[in-house]
Amino acid sequence: MMKINFKKTFSLIVSSLMLLTIFSYTHLKKEIKPAFTAYTITLQSAVMIGANQQWTWTVTNPNPGNGNNNTLQDVSHWSLPLSPLAEASLISAEYSTDGSTWNSLSIVIERDPSIRVCTTADVLKFANGTSGSAPAYYRATFDRDFFINPYAVSYIKTGGGLQGCNAYYYSGLGTYTD
Repeated sequence: MMKINFKKTFSLIVSSLMLLTIFSYTHLKKEIKPAFTAYTITLQSAVMIGANQQWTWTVTNPNPGNGNNNTLQDVSHWSLPLSPLAEASLISAEYSTDGSTWNSLSIVIERDPSIRVCTTADVLKFANGTSGSAPAYYRATFDRDFFINPYAVSYIKTGGGLQGCNAYYYSGLGTYTD
């Protein structure tokens, strides 16, 4: 009858597992890429101009393309839900492609049909988007002073590509400061 040497057999099994692990790690590892690339929303300023507070943001596409391979299509528009007080305080809305020349928008706060499955809130819709990696500038002026809420929610709409609600946190209007 053959006698089994458990110590030698155990050592052989452990050595084999270690070699298999090293081989798997060095030869079979695959690069893990992020699930998606996100647009960047930056609060440029929230300044008082006389009795009014003017907010300026940029929206940037960090990886422009057709929506495939982690690229992002250009933004079609940016929608901001506002509190009732902010809605009542809004006195102007503008957009710019260069941060210098501003174009006025009609102040319309209503439900955006393109995000109806995401929210039932009325929104201020900035109907101007991005082009490539150049930032789009957005400005809203209020007749009151608001705190900055770093977790305000907004919605980005593209011409396609990203599916779903595309909700983004951004530094937006918080509560009234008075």
